[in-house]
Amino acid sequence: MSSAADPAPMSRCCPAHQDWETLLSHLTEDFREVASVEVLRELARARQAVRIVTLDPADALHVAELIARNQLMLATGRIGDVARLDPEVHRKREDAATG
Repeated sequence: MSSAADPAPMSRCCPAHQDWETLLSHLTEDFREVASVEVLRELARARQAVRIVTLDPADALHVAELIARNQLMLATGRIGDVARLDPEVHRKREDAATG
C-alpha cells in the first residue's frame, strides 16, 4: 500500500488508450477483484467529470483513467485514503464586518 508521501506516479497499463471501450477493458482486467459493473460505474463517473470540464478527447481519456484508477485503487485497498484537510469554518461577510 502506498503512503501519501510516495511521489511515484500512478502506474498505467499502457501509455494511452484509443477509446473508452479499450480503457474499460483494461481497467476491468487490472481490477479483477472488482465486479465489472463497479469498474464500469467508476469509469462512467470519471467520464462525466471530464465532460464537465470539456477536455479534448485524448486528455479526457487520460484524466478519466487516472480518476477511475484512483477510485478503484482506494476501493480495493491498493492505496490508503489520505487525510483530508480539516475544513475551516468561515464566518459570513456580514458577521465579519460586525464582529
